[in-house]
Amino acid sequence: MIAIFDIQHRGKPGRRAGEMGAGFDFDGDGVIETHEQEAYLTPIYAGAASERLAVVGEKVVFLEYGTYAERHAKAIQIARSTSEPVAYIACHLNAGGGDYGIILHDDRSVNGHRLSKHLAAALRAGFTVPRVTTKGTAIAGTWKRAHTTIAGIYDGPENLTGVCYEPAFIDKHAHLLTPEGLGAIGKALAAGVLAWSNG
Repeated sequence: MIAIFDIQHRGKPGRRAGEMGAGFDFDGDGVIETHEQEAYLTPIYAGAASERLAVVGEKVVFLEYGTYAERHAKAIQIARSTSEPVAYIACHLNAGGGDYGIILHDDRSVNGHRLSKHLAAALRAGFTVPRVTTKGTAIAGTWKRAHTTIAGIYDGPENLTGVCYEPAFIDKHAHLLTPEGLGAIGKALAAGVLAWSNG
C-alpha cells in the first residue's frame, strides 16, 4: 500500500502563493501566527501517520507543491507505477465553528466511500471529537468546494482512491490541536488507511 499525504494549502503557485488555509488565534494575542494556521498543523498529523505506517513497512509520499490538479496528476502517476492500492489523503482542518470531524469522498467512488468509513471509524476510536461523519462530494452541491481537493483522483486508475480529510475544526477544537492531539489524529489516520488496505 502507498499512502499519499497532500498538504493542501501549502505550496500553491501564483496568486495563491503563501496561502496557509484557515487560522485561529489560539493564544488570544490578536495575531494569527504561522503556528496557528492549517498548513502548519496538518503536516504534524500527517507526519505522525507516516511514522506509524513506516513501522509496519508501508510506503508514504508527501505532496506539498503545485496546483491541486498538478498534485492529482502526480498521484495518478504514482498509482500507475504500481499494482498496490494507493490512498490519496487531502490533508485539511475545517473552519467555521462546527463541532465534528468529516471525511469526504467523490460520490461516484465506492472505494472512496469505503476509505472514508474506515478513516471515520478510526478517528472515532482514537481521537475525542464529538462526532465524525462522512459525505460524498460532487462538482455541484453542498460539498462542491471540498470536491476540488480530490476532483482529479477519480480519473486515475482503479488502485487509486482519494478523500478529503478534515478531522477537526481549527476554530472549535483548538484544545485538541496540541502536539499530542495532532499525534493522536495521525495515529487514527494511519489506522484507518491500514484497515482500508487490509479489508
